[in-house]
Amino acid sequence: MLLYISYKKIMFAGFNLSIGKSFFDSEPKSYEDYQAIGVNHLSSQKAVYERTVEEYIVNKIVDGSKVQEDWFPEISADIFLSHAHADKELANALAGWLNDTFRLECFVDSNIWGYAGSLLESLNIKYSDKRSNPTGGNLYNHESCNKVSQHVNIMLNIALQKMVDKVETVFLLNTSNSIKISEDDKTVNKTYSPWIYSELVCSEIVNKKPLHYYRYNTELYHSFNESQKFSALDESMTISYNAPIKHLIEIDETILVKWSKDYCYNNPFALDMLYKVFFPEEVIKTQEHYKY
Repeated sequence: MLLYISYKKIMFAGFNLSIGKSFFDSEPKSYEDYQAIGVNHLSSQKAVYERTVEEYIVNKIVDGSKVQEDWFPEISADIFLSHAHADKELANALAGWLNDTFRLECFVDSNIWGYAGSLLESLNIKYSDKRSNPTGGNLYNHESCNKVSQHVNIMLNIALQKMVDKVETVFLLNTSNSIKISEDDKTVNKTYSPWIYSELVCSEIVNKKPLHYYRYNTELYHSFNESQKFSALDESMTISYNAPIKHLIEIDETILVKWSKDYCYNNPFALDMLYKVFFPEEVIKTQEHYKY
């Protein structure tokens, strides 16, 4: 099996958000209501991937770029929500709150992209010498499975990094499911998720763009009139990574409440009111330039 993959570094700021379900207790709508809003909002962006593996094969080569484009496409979004799979409901509720309160569009991969495990299975069926197991189930060639796994995980990883590059800001949903303090060194943050690790590293090294880059950009401007991921790791094996979060600005529900109270519907850029707490000069300069 051969696959070829053809591969804008942009982001203004990133935030390390500590929040729990209790935040929604004092909001106008319930946690469940915001969850439903989030799911509905995110589902409207969901990728459609109905092609079979055979349709991606030309001259016996799988078009990896086309597979990635169909299963893990870039979408228009303001905020990338990096989260643990165990916090999927909390991420959906936060996405619903952000959309309902500020009309901001969020990206949560498991709600929008195809499930990488299904893609992996389809490619293994085609290329990994599947055969019947006399005791039940199916057996695959180990080396072929590793090769397929490498390609699928690279596709997903590249797609995640491109989305981090594309959005205006990244929110790390920091809970005990995503980030833990190292038992050996209390100054070190750990994550056991290779995906969160990859997203954080990308948000750390991505070239930052000034705020005015995003203002009145036709792809990111929203008029004010308007997965479970596959893991190649066996469940019995645990690997930790030092989580680079020092570049992220720490915020909590106090900041979210202030942001929502300060927000003015006449300002089409809701994130300005959040940025103004940390980058007042940048916001004022941008607003004066574009006169909004």
